[in-house]
Amino acid sequence: MLEAPVIEVFCSFQGEGPHAGERHLFVRFQDCELACKWCDTPLSFVVNKFCRVEQPPFSRKIRQYPNPISVSGLNEILGEFDPDTLAVTGGEPLQKVPFLKEWLPTQKRRTILLETAGVHFQELKEVIDRISIVSMDIKLPSSTGMHPWWREHENFLKIARQKETYVKVVVTGETEDRHVEKAAELVASIDREIPFILQPASPELQPALPRGRRGEPASPAPRFRIPPSPDQLSLWWGLVRRKLTRVQVLPQIHKQMGIH
Repeated sequence: MLEAPVIEVFCSFQGEGPHAGERHLFVRFQDCELACKWCDTPLSFVVNKFCRVEQPPFSRKIRQYPNPISVSGLNEILGEFDPDTLAVTGGEPLQKVPFLKEWLPTQKRRTILLETAGVHFQELKEVIDRISIVSMDIKLPSSTGMHPWWREHENFLKIARQKETYVKVVVTGETEDRHVEKAAELVASIDREIPFILQPASPELQPALPRGRRGEPASPAPRFRIPPSPDQLSLWWGLVRRKLTRVQVLPQIHKQMGIH
């Protein structure tokens, strides 16, 4: 019986990308191999002994279920929720492919939206037939503080474009123009019609990271403090628009509303 650690299950408004404002059911999986310096999901990097389930939505009434959770156990939880769109997020859900391959086929009545870092292209191949929408990040090295993932992103996008796909690029005041332009070129080389979302990071809204077993941060502490300026966003929009048809600047609206 397959099991997976789940951080939380809740119903809320989608806060990112072209589906922002729609009511979605979220299942957030634990674990992520990446460590973006603006990460806003610190529980991805620690062992969650319990899965938190908020029901009814926005009530702050939390029930806890022991981790890891089986497919049947997760479906029992989801049976209490009614949204037609299921957002599978993390962490990085594609690190849980064996579980996803068994679980996703049981969600036939729901539209499946996958939120992903866009680097695990081999894993995406195994579940793409079960996905309806791919919300793919492109990780700019000057934004994340990590090495570039250009080759992985290119291979991932070639697979993802079989389904409805949009690209999100988180930007900070430290983001370099050349990296935004390279991301736009990468997307344009595959399909100029893929929506490209410039998403300003919000350092003032980042939660404190939990501590590890020995008191050290469970993942690298956020190291950026400067959000992008309006002039930077305008410049980047222009750089991208020269190469792609559909470009938007969209913040994380759920944070602006003070919800999940």
